Amino acid sequence: MAGNTRGKIKEHLEGVHRNCDWSLVHLEKTTVLIAEHNPKLTVGVAKLAECVGVVDDLCQAIYAEI
Repeated sequence: MAGNTRGKIKEHLEGVHRNCDWSLVHLEKTTVLIAEHNPKLTVGVAKLAECVGVVDDLCQAIYAEI
């Protein structure tokens, strides 16, 4: 794989990681806001955060292998 292509791929995966971090921050804030109005929805938000965590872990694993 060409060095330039490798660098671009790593850059994009790093961007996904940063976006996952921000998504988790926003989901945490959403959980706090939802908890008092509709506690049942906190389960859905928690599952969504779990999925974002899985995507982040996969991106980091791919990043480490490139």
